[in-house]
Amino acid sequence: MAPAETPSGAPPSTPHVTTVCFTTQDLAQFSAASGDRNPLHLSEEYARATPYGEPVVFGMLGVLAALGHLADRQDRLLQRLSVEFRNPLVVGMPYRLEALETSVERACVKLYDATRLMLKATFTFVPGCEKSWDMHVPEAACFTEAEDRKKEDLPAGTRVTGVYGPAISELVQVITRWRLSEKGATTRQLAAMLWASFVVGMQLPGKRAVFWRLELTLSPEDGPQDTLLSYDVAVQDFDERFDLLHSAGTLSAAGTRCATADMWAFVRQDSPQPSLRRLTDLIPRSDRLKGKVALVIGGSRGLGAAITQALASQGCTVFLNYHQCRAEAEKIRASLGDTSSLIELAQGDASEIEWCRTLRQRIVERYGGLDLLIGNASPPIRPLSFVPEKLAQFQSFLAQSVALAGMPMSTFLHDVAERSGWNVLVSSAFVKDLPSEWPHYVTAKCAIEGLAQWAAVQYPKVHTLIVRPPKLLTDQTNTTVGRQGAMEVERAAAAIVTRIAYPGSAPTGEILETFELNPEASR
Repeated sequence: MAPAETPSGAPPSTPHVTTVCFTTQDLAQFSAASGDRNPLHLSEEYARATPYGEPVVFGMLGVLAALGHLADRQDRLLQRLSVEFRNPLVVGMPYRLEALETSVERACVKLYDATRLMLKATFTFVPGCEKSWDMHVPEAACFTEAEDRKKEDLPAGTRVTGVYGPAISELVQVITRWRLSEKGATTRQLAAMLWASFVVGMQLPGKRAVFWRLELTLSPEDGPQDTLLSYDVAVQDFDERFDLLHSAGTLSAAGTRCATADMWAFVRQDSPQPSLRRLTDLIPRSDRLKGKVALVIGGSRGLGAAITQALASQGCTVFLNYHQCRAEAEKIRASLGDTSSLIELAQGDASEIEWCRTLRQRIVERYGGLDLLIGNASPPIRPLSFVPEKLAQFQSFLAQSVALAGMPMSTFLHDVAERSGWNVLVSSAFVKDLPSEWPHYVTAKCAIEGLAQWAAVQYPKVHTLIVRPPKLLTDQTNTTVGRQGAMEVERAAAAIVTRIAYPGSAPTGEILETFELNPEASR
């Protein structure tokens, strides 16, 4: 709902504060209207293999929500839009929206997740009047699939041109959903905002885009109204330090400029995949674990996938648990080549008792029991402020984390004890480093470590290994800053499996914090 105006008609000078929340339907509606079909926003499977772990809200959708919460401006027209997309927005999360309207010519809207700034949009208006809302903006066919341009495909001067037009019926739905009528933006100006999202998300750079900043200047609407919009956009530069692409271009109607835009977007690199070749350089193939049976909880990506490969390379039969990423699980199994039959896929939610019981029965019937239980799964991790309004999320993350470790342990530890096997819990060096934005993650890992230490006493025949890897190069850390100083998952996996394959006089409970390899393993 728009903020109430003062008796004089001027917007309030104090911030208007409300809450906004986005749904999957909002994302689908915006995508249909804009033609921006970037899978980061629409595909659960694609988004899981990114640092965000789940689909994120279109940045421009956040801007439209911001515009819709401003006071009505029947006698003003939007002239300029400046946006900083500070952090990704996600579906189902209530965000605090603060709209400060210092005058009818200027408004600044900020979206917060508790204390964390997510988006900042500054709107500049000039005297004028909106054209009729039934003004025709011709539709134009858009691509169905985003370009997949890597940074080496984006030298300065790279240019894209074409015609653009939003899907009108869907645009009307967006206008209605976010109450954009009488906010000072015409249909064509809204189309220009959607065009910026389309260019970044579908072309420059396309699929790998993470929109970071936009400067959009809108021209007076004195051109023909029923003419297709055409655009011309070119790469200005690429900042290698941050993988940051700067593009600039124009949107025109019959040669009359409607909008100019400067757009900045991060270009995501390929998702890191564990390399069997690298693993066997660190821990050569052997039969030291032949006849052993392992279950890796969360084994389709990152460290879990590398552990799965390393165990199989030592002759171990491995049940690879994955929740939804079947294609990635299949890829890990196929990577073993002639010995891929050592890996069996076990799809399901490891926090559910019936799934664990069913899998236990399957393992016992086929192999008689379990030798190695590897707990690596975690809920999606994103920063979380430690404030009262976020405590429910904090508790939910903690409960999910403990269940993903505790349910398999409570189901399988008796079998592991019968074989004097191993219970390996993947914790994190962050239990000591204590990153400020991850209090929930630190707490969860400390709780899991406590459970593992308790199990080491209650199941003395089981070798309990708590693993505290440093920051690893995974989907979660696959950003320009995140990659800096990250350890390869192959090294961590090789150290873990070496500890199991070459136990020596292993105590029943120990913590692995250094990842230097046992010299025997490389012989």
